Amino acid sequence: MDIIPMLKPCLCFALPLAALYIMPSLTVRAEEVPAQAAQTAPAEAAKANDPKITPLFPIALTHAVPNSHATYEEVRKLILENYYTSDITQEALDWAAIQGMLRYISPPENPTLATIWTAEEYDKILNSLEGVDVSLGLKSSFNAGDGSLTVTEVQPNSPAEGIILPLDRILRVNGQVLKGKTVAEVNALMSGPADTDVVLTINRDIKIVEIKLTRQKYETKNLFVNQISPKLALVELRYFAQDVSKDLEKELTTLKQNGTEAIILDLRNNTGGVFGEALKMSQLFVNERGIVLRTYNQQEKLRNFSSGNKEPFNFKLAILANGNTASASEVLVGALRDQKRAFVIGTKTYGKGVFEKTFELENHFRVKFITGAMFTPTGVSWQGKGLAPDFLVEQDVATVTALHKIDLAQRLKKDIGLITAIKLLNFGSLATETAPENPTPATSGK
Repeated sequence: MDIIPMLKPCLCFALPLAALYIMPSLTVRAEEVPAQAAQTAPAEAAKANDPKITPLFPIALTHAVPNSHATYEEVRKLILENYYTSDITQEALDWAAIQGMLRYISPPENPTLATIWTAEEYDKILNSLEGVDVSLGLKSSFNAGDGSLTVTEVQPNSPAEGIILPLDRILRVNGQVLKGKTVAEVNALMSGPADTDVVLTINRDIKIVEIKLTRQKYETKNLFVNQISPKLALVELRYFAQDVSKDLEKELTTLKQNGTEAIILDLRNNTGGVFGEALKMSQLFVNERGIVLRTYNQQEKLRNFSSGNKEPFNFKLAILANGNTASASEVLVGALRDQKRAFVIGTKTYGKGVFEKTFELENHFRVKFITGAMFTPTGVSWQGKGLAPDFLVEQDVATVTALHKIDLAQRLKKDIGLITAIKLLNFGSLATETAPENPTPATSGK
């Protein structure tokens, strides 16, 4: 269950999930970068014989530490012998040291990007990437003042669908009052393995009711397709779950057969997901051998990933993006824009232009950290700075979240980003609210 504490400004990015890259078998072709292609990457990465890349954020030690490992051991021993409570243990210090290393090698703006998971935690991560969840299927906000959870969204296909309603207030979980508990403690009460029951005490209107639900494993829905007109469709992608590119290909095939000519691809608030799915989606629209991504890592140095699609879809494309468009979403934005297959409307994207690898440890924990950097087809890094839109349309995250929950007819009146895309695709008469007469071009499209 996703819980957001109320009364505190909070922006939550699912970037640890978005950054867990599992490479499926791809039809995208990976090639060595020829010298002339390397020159399109940043200058520091362009030497074909000895390619190097300047760190995208500071990681070098700025002062010497003589006998560094011995110093670590000395500090560890001093803590164990002199700390004010004997509850501190060697295991706790080892765990803290691991977490400290991982924070040190993470970007300053996202200090938990490198992380370590227990086996149980990693199972939940895999479920998310595979497009499934084990939960009740609720999203809510927590008001610590009165100890209540207000339901903001009920997930399709979930145990709560058709039973729990938006704006229901959860007062107790299995008889336990929520007032005085932290968000983590409330989340622990709501969570549990599949096929276990939970009893919720709910305030609905003026009634207090008790509802028993069973946690279940269910398939999450990440792709939504709506026909705006016979020739124009809206495709909303919420997350890059495993195999979502296959679902999109099926939908695009149907749209093409039905005479659709243009698509608005909404990637707002899409924080990423499975890296390979972004590459597969790119090649749905990019001609064979068209580069969709450039990467750099220590083992393979500079590489190109190019499309293997001889017959890509030729829809006119507009992409909606915002500050929560991150990671795999930015791969897709950069590929389609640099290949001149789409223009981008909205605000600058999040700015996660690195990828990670997950390693299994001997104790079956998993550790994940950055192993490579990504560049658009024209060699631009977006790490820490994002990708600027072609046309600037400012909408805050809360507004976009609310717009995603209302029906299409209402969105055509209220969603300025969507209305602008319709206008720019020359379908202006379909919008029932006037978009800006002259949408503002962004100062830079990169």
